[in-house]
Amino acid sequence: MPTTVLWPEFDPLFPQDWGDRVDAFFADVTVTWVPGVGHFVPREAPRELAMAIRGVVADGGVTS
Repeated sequence: MPTTVLWPEFDPLFPQDWGDRVDAFFADVTVTWVPGVGHFVPREAPRELAMAIRGVVADGGVTS
């Protein structure tokens, strides 16, 4: 299943250098770096989150 991860620049729980390991856990993953953001991407970068969701939907990645 395709997976999209928005990885914040300043997350104190998940350092940015861990982002290159995400593909070890997901077969089909896209990691998008979100500069200037901490742990709460939906609150700190709602536009980037909305754009990522729209992108997945437009690509047909969401089915019911």
